[in-house]
Amino acid sequence: MKTIFVIILLCAVAAGPLAAQSVEFSGQLRERSEFNDKSFLEEMHHDVYHQLRTRLRATGTVNEQVRVVAEIQDARVFGEETSTLNAGASHFDLRQGFVEVKGLADGLLGFTLGRQALVYANERFLGAIDWHPYGQTFDAGVLRLTAGDFRIDAIGAAVTRNPVMPDYTRDVFLTGAWAAWTNADIRTTVQAFFLYDNPATTLVRQNRQTAGLYAGGHFAGFDYELDAAVQMGDYMITGSPAKDISANMIGVRVGYAFPQLAKLRIGAGFDRLSGQDPNDAEKMGAFHTLYATNHKYYGFMDYFLNIPATTTGFGLQDIIAQVSLVPTDGFALAVDLHLFSTASDPAEFGSNYDGKSNAIGTEVDVTAKWSLAKAVGMTLGYSMFSGAADRAVLTGTTDATSWAYLMTTVNF
Repeated sequence: MKTIFVIILLCAVAAGPLAAQSVEFSGQLRERSEFNDKSFLEEMHHDVYHQLRTRLRATGTVNEQVRVVAEIQDARVFGEETSTLNAGASHFDLRQGFVEVKGLADGLLGFTLGRQALVYANERFLGAIDWHPYGQTFDAGVLRLTAGDFRIDAIGAAVTRNPVMPDYTRDVFLTGAWAAWTNADIRTTVQAFFLYDNPATTLVRQNRQTAGLYAGGHFAGFDYELDAAVQMGDYMITGSPAKDISANMIGVRVGYAFPQLAKLRIGAGFDRLSGQDPNDAEKMGAFHTLYATNHKYYGFMDYFLNIPATTTGFGLQDIIAQVSLVPTDGFALAVDLHLFSTASDPAEFGSNYDGKSNAIGTEVDVTAKWSLAKAVGMTLGYSMFSGAADRAVLTGTTDATSWAYLMTTVNF
């Protein structure tokens, strides 16, 4: 079936110039080798593995208003097929396939329709998760209104399709609006959004609304980002009364650059994602990060990709310090320090957490990037985590973990 799909796609691409003004091809090949010693179980042996991701993209410009994008992707771990006979391709798929139409209603309106990446602001809530081998895309439609520096998107995306058999189960979807004002002259953007989604499992059903603000920009040598959001709605566990959702988050990043000192940048930040209130069992107080690219924010070791599950509902606080520089053209070095703790006090959640504190641990991420050749870049990363002895999350028989990777990326 996938072979047939590839043949159809390639035929469509080959025929593209007959109808399009131009067809441009691009792609990426990325290999990442990882040394993984992130387990907190002392008896767990470290692991070494290699991930390969290959993307091929065709962009057809039909005319000045219409653009069509088709992108296929294969993502795999070396040796996962246990054979060299190419017997299967379980992770080969259509990553993106959409049409973009613009310039409607005297240039005010446009839309994109199809499978696409939804990337907004700094990806705190909605992003492509490009670090992940597969990445994240949505089957979605976006209606866009643009007027000068102002833009507003109306978003509708299918997340999970639930067939009727024989009872009806509501599909999982994401919808909402994202407004942005961006002024290139002063290098500033202010954005506001409202998103609704209804995640569900066999035991839990939610009606979740997330409203928030983002501001970012540069002033003289300073750069800054501010995120703030609240979550509302209801949270229902099968067989139990519904709970109201009442959660919030705030994130701040500031930095100052010294261009004459090897482009030295010194930065700091603070994130707080609310956790469950031990004195209010009628409310769900743990903030959820929705469809975010969390790898960018909560430590590169990815202990906190699925918040609040990975913080046991206690929320998260993160104090950040950053230093980066470019000693020479084509080479950059960065060090990030994270001091993690929970937003709620675990000791207030009963005898199971007696003697536990807010502290989680400290993570240090060191990253070096360099250009190996034209279109070829390499990244070397090493991270260490030192856990607090009395932590309530990320528990185990050892307190110290590490992780390293070497990644080669070719864009063509």
